[in-house]
Amino acid sequence: MPRLFPFSLPTLALLISALLCGAGCRRAATIPPGYIQVDIETSPLNLDPRFATDAISGRIDELMFDSLVRLDQHQRFVGDLADQIERPGPTRLVFHLRRDVRFSDGRPLTARDIKYTYESTIDPRSLSSKRAGFAELAAIDTPDDFTVVFTTRGPYAPALEMAMLGIVPNGAAARPRGTVGTPLGSGPFMLTAFVRDDQVLLRRNPYLPATAGTPAGIRFKIVPDPTVRALELVEGSCDLAENNIEPDLLAYLGRKPALVVDRYPGTAYQYLAFNFRDARLRDLRVRQAIAYAIDRRAIIDHLRDRTARAASGMLSPENEYYRGDVKLYPYDPTTADRLLDAAGYPRAADGMRALEFVYKTTPEGARLAEVFQAMLRRVGIQLRVRVNEFGTFYGDIARGNFDLTSMQWVGINDPHHYYMVFDSRMTPPRGLNRGDYANPEMDRLVEAGDAELNSDRRRAIYLKVQQLAAADLPYVSLWWQDNVVVMQRGLDGLRPYPNGSLRSLTDITSRREPTSERAR
Repeated sequence: MPRLFPFSLPTLALLISALLCGAGCRRAATIPPGYIQVDIETSPLNLDPRFATDAISGRIDELMFDSLVRLDQHQRFVGDLADQIERPGPTRLVFHLRRDVRFSDGRPLTARDIKYTYESTIDPRSLSSKRAGFAELAAIDTPDDFTVVFTTRGPYAPALEMAMLGIVPNGAAARPRGTVGTPLGSGPFMLTAFVRDDQVLLRRNPYLPATAGTPAGIRFKIVPDPTVRALELVEGSCDLAENNIEPDLLAYLGRKPALVVDRYPGTAYQYLAFNFRDARLRDLRVRQAIAYAIDRRAIIDHLRDRTARAASGMLSPENEYYRGDVKLYPYDPTTADRLLDAAGYPRAADGMRALEFVYKTTPEGARLAEVFQAMLRRVGIQLRVRVNEFGTFYGDIARGNFDLTSMQWVGINDPHHYYMVFDSRMTPPRGLNRGDYANPEMDRLVEAGDAELNSDRRRAIYLKVQQLAAADLPYVSLWWQDNVVVMQRGLDGLRPYPNGSLRSLTDITSRREPTSERAR
């Protein structure tokens, strides 16, 4: 196993202590009374829910925008703007809206706003990569101000997934290229300030009834360095960090009396993706060899500090469609060697093969990339690591400018996601098949799964999908990441969602002292 950590735990503790002393026990940056500070690792790319595709934007959007339905803490659909849902036929969904909802500027939210939100997303001129998710939506009708009717092109099982789009006011300008302006929603919080690479400031929507003890607002502070995020928790300037503290720091933080470290099973799926435009990676034996060369258990135990579960596929055991009886790839470098020889890549005299791949990643993923690099070197594969800031990295991946990369899917609920990432028609910008994977049998299965309304027959289809994905390896499944929350003692009521949603921040029911009084 390659050395995973540049510092031992005692060294990290000393480093943080030194940083704290260097800070001179400074007062925390002043934020408005009653606000909480949440440290995040990168700026959101777009806070317009019609265009947001990165995880940070999506999670902040959930606090600013309501949707027709949302997922609860048990991954079940519940009404959000809709207080009643009917399915009068295989191609129709009827949503009856709550009548007490207002946008954060005071105007009432009606069916007209919902119709506009969807039509402006689906518009071919919109440039939204979410358009593909509504390809089966044939019409949106609004028989009155508080009724919305979805008509699909045919029977469409994941229709409720389409009802999770955040709603903007009728006529809201499209902002596909950034977060210019102030997005307006009806969610629990509203945007008051956004400074790229510094902060996103939200305050409570004044048109929602306040619950005693809930935050008056939230400051999302952008802190790219994981050690600094840990420092701010110890110092007291940060109230909460979720899923972005380095695992090797958790034991240290857990010993701090002022902090609480909680772990919950999560559904975020980490995977290694291949680019099928490369003829070498179209060879199944090469993909299998790479899968066998990666010691997932060692990574989970040492790099992740056991804050993850080894994954067999995209769907976690919490999902009703999950099936674990699929082909697995335990760590086996001998089998990897044999497969690479059979694929026509024998080792040269220097022990290496004529195989070199470019692995693209972000600064946060650089350490994982180094581990992959060391593991693949053991079977004679040279991995060149390219590290880019998130915006550049994301653009490269969307354009297919990579050989291998590792990313994470968050918030997977319905197995329709297999269609979006593995159907051959779903390459960007239409969909999320960034590696240009194509398999006619996969196309047939994922399209059949979308059309099947009988739950038992649909489950049988997705068992085959999961088995095919494991056998054909468009992805190497790595792990499902636990949800790890580090927060100040005294913040109560937080009930994390399995999918990592930050909507749980609205559940906080007690507050410690105002931020301006902390960390003196």
